[in-house]
Formats: sequence, structure tokens, C-alpha cells
Amino acid sequence: MYTSKAQTKLNAKMGLIIVSILSLFNATIGTIIAVKENLSSVTPLLTTGKPALEDFLTGNGTALSPPLYLCIVTLVLIILAFQPKLPGKIGVYGLTILGCIFLFGELVERNTYHALNPSTLNLPVALDVLVEIIIAILMITFGLLTIIQQRQAHHQAVA
Repeated sequence: MYTSKAQTKLNAKMGLIIVSILSLFNATIGTIIAVKENLSSVTPLLTTGKPALEDFLTGNGTALSPPLYLCIVTLVLIILAFQPKLPGKIGVYGLTILGCIFLFGELVERNTYHALNPSTLNLPVALDVLVEIIIAILMITFGLLTIIQQRQAHHQAVA
């Protein structure tokens, strides 16, 4: 089956947008679980000691979700990614960088290892953590594919 380069480009960009939207949904679920169980963010470098809800609203986020301001930034970047030219590039680059930040955040969060430990397994928490790690990896992958495709298209247009 033949697929045009424009269609492939659209698919990678749409993949990034869809996965970023899923990230917001997963963050919402993670926030609800974290607030219910008071799972504040605990990392080796940044720990506020605030309750989970307060940490989500004004701090580093919860053990299962990024802070509110990063969720808002994600939403703005998703909207930008739909736009053509420079705003679209800003959206794609921004979502790719956020994917890296989200993955890093999950990997340094102490609760990630506690949630995935078989002896302390809490299934809803473990599923939320695993989904966020997978989503972050997909954001990075789709973002890099889109960036590569945009650069190739730019070089072909110049040549």
C-alpha cells in the first residue's frame, strides 16, 4: 500500500497530539487518585511536604501527575501543534520536550518504584504510573518523528 510523505507527516503529528491529549487524561486520573490517597510528590531533589492537592495546584505536582501549570502548558502546546508553520513547530517541539520532562519526572519519583514493587503493589497507582511512562515515551517518539519529517520537508523545499 502506498502512503504519501504528507500523510506520514500528518500521522506522526496527529499521533503526538493524540498521545498528548491522553497524557492530560491520565494526569487527571493520576491527580484524582493521588489526592484521594494523599500521594504527594517525593523526589530526591524536590519535595515540598505539602498535601497532594496543594502540591498539584502550586507545587511540583503529585506522585502520579504533573503540576497544574504543566497541564495548562500541555493544553496550549496541543492547540499550537494544530497550527501551521512556526506556531505548529513550537507546539511539536514543546510537546516533545514535555514528554522528556514527564518521563524524567516519573523516573525520579520515589512512588514509581514503590507502586511497581510486587510486595507493595497498588493496582490503580501502578497502572497510572505505567501508562504515564508509556505515554511519555510515545510523546518523545512521535515528536522526534514529526521534527525529523519537518526538517526533511524543509530541506527538500530549499533544494
